[in-house]
Amino acid sequence: MQKGLEGAFAAGGRHCAVLGCGVDLCYPKENRMLYQKLQRKGALLSEYVPGTPPLAGNFPPRNRIISALSDVVLVMEARKRSGSLITADFALEQGIDVYALPGPVTSSLSQGCHQLIRQGAGILISPEEFLSDLPYKLQKLLIKFSEKSNENEIMLESPEKLLYSVLSLEPKNIQKIEEELSLTRGEIMEGLLNLEMNGWIQEVSKNDYIRLK
Repeated sequence: MQKGLEGAFAAGGRHCAVLGCGVDLCYPKENRMLYQKLQRKGALLSEYVPGTPPLAGNFPPRNRIISALSDVVLVMEARKRSGSLITADFALEQGIDVYALPGPVTSSLSQGCHQLIRQGAGILISPEEFLSDLPYKLQKLLIKFSEKSNENEIMLESPEKLLYSVLSLEPKNIQKIEEELSLTRGEIMEGLLNLEMNGWIQEVSKNDYIRLK
């Protein structure tokens, strides 16, 4: 789930998390940064009242909301018994297409995906083939996001483009940036300031930066 959200933020997509607790609680606590980012630039949904703790029994029912909000469900990794399979089962009941990514037969993280494929789920072979299977409406939507991402990329000039390329959702210190780029400290500071003022990055702690788009 965390990797999926990070990927959505990096690609400039739309972001929504369905919680198995009250919306006022962050679970697990180490996802605090993603939780706060979703508060600012996404959505946090829950059918549980504020203050409800993240009990194990809350999560399987939560998954039916995740599938219901989806146009297509993609399962990238899944153990033989996992929440991903519960979500896929709900999706099939709701008439939503399910695709699974095959993996090594020796990997426990691929067992659930292989089980879904055996049951008739679509096979994820390549992005191009997957897109060609989607309804025309969804293809247009994804192309629109891709074009928007390309437009944003063109707007960035060097050294801002270089600085942005080495940042991610994990905080990175200026000293580490200096080691990776052939830029002076002055160029780095000026570039980071420009990126932050335009909403591309954020200084999360002293001299530690993350990308926002």
